Amino acid sequence: MQTVETPKGMRYDEARQFLLVQGVVARQIPTHPLAARPKRNARAAAFDELSGNTTLGIHLSEIAPGGQKPGHRHVDEAVIYIVHGYGYSEMRQADEKEDQRVDWKAGDLVSIPANAWHKHYNLDEQKPCLQLAFKNTRLLRQLFGSRDFVYANDFRFHNRYDDEADYFELREDVGDGTVRTNVLANCAEQPLQDAPDAGEGVSAQKYVMGGHLMLEVSLVEISAGGYVRPHRHLAEEALYVLSGSGRTQLWQENGEARTIRWTAGDLICPPLNVWHQHVADGDAPARYLLIRNNFIERALGIDGKGFDTAIPDRFQTVIEPDGSE
Repeated sequence: MQTVETPKGMRYDEARQFLLVQGVVARQIPTHPLAARPKRNARAAAFDELSGNTTLGIHLSEIAPGGQKPGHRHVDEAVIYIVHGYGYSEMRQADEKEDQRVDWKAGDLVSIPANAWHKHYNLDEQKPCLQLAFKNTRLLRQLFGSRDFVYANDFRFHNRYDDEADYFELREDVGDGTVRTNVLANCAEQPLQDAPDAGEGVSAQKYVMGGHLMLEVSLVEISAGGYVRPHRHLAEEALYVLSGSGRTQLWQENGEARTIRWTAGDLICPPLNVWHQHVADGDAPARYLLIRNNFIERALGIDGKGFDTAIPDRFQTVIEPDGSE
């Protein structure tokens, strides 16, 4: 058992080989403390427990200069944001197929299709690469109680990824203001659409990536002095700030409230079903990557119903099939 010195507010999980971070916000992801994770040939930190989250997995991992991570598969849905560095990933669905190469650089977001084999390489011989991964692993581990279900599962999701030659070049509008793509280059410069219903001075773009059904991906920008209107929802979420600065206000009906100030490089997880509002308070727009594990709202049939999602009222007035009350 290794002894790992941990900064205040963090602890080291020996089984997972992760430095775990507590609280609501993790500061400055590009320079965040990391600890050794030998089974992935990397150094890493995890933000799984921010705001008491139990279904949205988030971890930060480093690939050494000129290094690589071991190839593997996992059933969970995942997207990876490249914090800094450049390199490529190899992916395939069927074992008999040739690997598809996906090049990436700092600022890109890459989807990992469910249970597709993949391996990551750092092409920089002088500097490490840093990847921030968002996954629904924790939900699957809780539901099935098995690590092997996630990492040693023979099922293949051919309906999500079937080794199509143009899979990682796809970009198409699927309606409702949503874009389907599997690699999102330069997130800080992606075009967004005005979103007046979301608040004042807000623009956004929602994406479907990797065929994922639970992980929702969006880019959101708030103009200087603008705000996302107060809302709450039944999805665990994370905001990674790409540019600008601002604050997130949290409150509950009992009067308890907190204000969290943030700037580019910070990671914030508003607690599940707690009222919150995001405000850009700098001289320039604030843009962030928003990832949500939306399985609860999807299961209840209420995803996409707006910013004020609540548990639906299912008290029935009709008791018998003949319509009697």
